[in-house]
Amino acid sequence: MNYSYLKVFYLVATLQNISKAATILNVTQPAVSRIISSIEKEYNTKLFNRYKSGVSLTQEGLNLFNKIKGPIQELERIEREINSNDSLSKKIIHIGATSTSLLCYLLPQLDKMKLKYQNMIFKIYTDSSLNLMNLVKKGLIDFAFITTPFTTTEDIESYNFYQLEDILVAPASYRQSLSGKISIKSLFNYPFILLNKNMQFRQHIDNYLLSYGININPTYETDSSSVLLPFVEHNCGLTFIPKIMATESIEQGKCFQVNLDEKIPSRFISLIIKKERKNYYPTSDVINDLINKS
Repeated sequence: MNYSYLKVFYLVATLQNISKAATILNVTQPAVSRIISSIEKEYNTKLFNRYKSGVSLTQEGLNLFNKIKGPIQELERIEREINSNDSLSKKIIHIGATSTSLLCYLLPQLDKMKLKYQNMIFKIYTDSSLNLMNLVKKGLIDFAFITTPFTTTEDIESYNFYQLEDILVAPASYRQSLSGKISIKSLFNYPFILLNKNMQFRQHIDNYLLSYGININPTYETDSSSVLLPFVEHNCGLTFIPKIMATESIEQGKCFQVNLDEKIPSRFISLIIKKERKNYYPTSDVINDLINKS
């Protein structure tokens, strides 16, 4: 069995998801599935249990994973050292970002970064804060931009550097009924669009609402903050969203900010990175530039 096939197996086993492994490898999902099937055929055993939400290792798969984990990680370390010392080759920076971090901060910076670092390729991965934290811990991406609050561990460093102001926005058609100063407690029966309960921002908003004794059951739920505003613009209900993401829509009259009595706690976009990787070139230079531009 060649190294490239085992590396694919290692990545799928680590992420417990074939689709996410395909994204990082920059190949199609069927290609990854074929490689896994080839490995299972060669070893004449089933390595993964497959589910709609992902995969898990069988006992035979776990035995193989434990055997190759050390050698694979050592080879990846050697590859990183070779790449960092090769000034002639294109260097790849793997950056993770939540949808909010990407739209509110990272996206406007990438064109500038590309001009400065013309010998680099930036690969961007969008996911939830929790999943991005796991990718950083496992060394599968160089660093990530996520939003507070979150829980970190001893091997991860985090830097809060960009403050987010969250607001409540409503469709233009609600302007008359929601004019003036409004208490969040009076909005209990209005339709809401919120993120799924497992999303960090949803948990942040739920905690805010619960502090005033409110539990909202949204009319719509989504797994991406990038689609919250379109729902509001289409008259589906109210939502909480970073002000910077709603400014243009508010100026165009497609929605408006509800003037709440109760202040929504502010958040930060944070950079997280594994401590052992923060001083690697070129990652360290890119990080310093991105943070200093905030």
